[in-house]
Amino acid sequence: MKKLLTFVSAITAGAMGSAAADVSVSGGSNFYYSSASGDVAHTIQDDAMSVTGGSVVFTMSTETTNGITVGGSASITADTDDIAEYTANGAAAGGAATGMSQLTFGMDGMTITLGDVNNAGSGTGEGGDVATFASTHAGAHATASASSANDSAMDGVADGTGINVSTSIGGASVDLTYVTKVGSGRNSLLTTSATTGYSSGYAVNVGFDLGGASVNVAAGGSQAKATDVKNNTATALEINYPVSDALSVTAGGSSGTIAAGDEDNMFVSASYTVDADTTLSIGYGKGDNTTAGVLDKATATTVNVSRSLGGGVSVFAEYATVSNDNDGSTSNGSAMTVGTSVSF
Repeated sequence: MKKLLTFVSAITAGAMGSAAADVSVSGGSNFYYSSASGDVAHTIQDDAMSVTGGSVVFTMSTETTNGITVGGSASITADTDDIAEYTANGAAAGGAATGMSQLTFGMDGMTITLGDVNNAGSGTGEGGDVATFASTHAGAHATASASSANDSAMDGVADGTGINVSTSIGGASVDLTYVTKVGSGRNSLLTTSATTGYSSGYAVNVGFDLGGASVNVAAGGSQAKATDVKNNTATALEINYPVSDALSVTAGGSSGTIAAGDEDNMFVSASYTVDADTTLSIGYGKGDNTTAGVLDKATATTVNVSRSLGGGVSVFAEYATVSNDNDGSTSNGSAMTVGTSVSF
């Protein structure tokens, strides 16, 4: 409580004086070559593709006279996680300027973020996909599924404009989020907010060590504004265990009622350090979504081998196969991707 009162005093006391702001620039770039096949035939485009992109991130920070750090960031990004690299008119899609949507205040073991926040624990229970582009490309060659093999039910349950508090209690880390309107960006104003969408989104994530393993537990929900629509609710669990100095295993899952549908998922992944520069990762994920009494299933198996060349440069090869079952009709896709990534 003392930390919280200190924070409230800091942001309401007006100009408190600060040192000159620090601004840093970082970035990265990558290139993929990918080949895919599956049950969905793309007659108007090739099954193989090359794609490149990257990002530049500007990070700013300053400090008040009583020791509270304040930070913000902005970025210019040409996304390479998506296969939709062209606009509707066939022209190459350009980069996007994002950021400046939140302020982060740090003090004595507590971090408070105001603005466009992602809910606490959004990644808890999410995993099994150790590939980057291969799983996306493979999915394009299988019939679309309402379910995802790798997404947690916690994802997006409390995303929007609001407040996030991250701190520690004893040996546990605690992360809390509250947003007024789910899905809002820099401004939560919506003229139909009282009748559509979800409001009062909350999420809690607690992390702790148990028997040598790292454990994360998350829960959240939000209120449906439309008549006769179920509220969003979600819970998730994730456990990481270091089997040896070279091998670690992570497993988890989630369950919830999201957008009026009941969904759950589970995953397991393993990471093995071959040598100081080479890592082999294997993952498996499975998700179910029940909407209108129809069970929709998705599974994904992925493999990734990456090697660092030093100086922020790495090369990788990955394979992914996905299988979607829509009301008993199964569709499959697979992809092989090689590429390089550079951090500047």
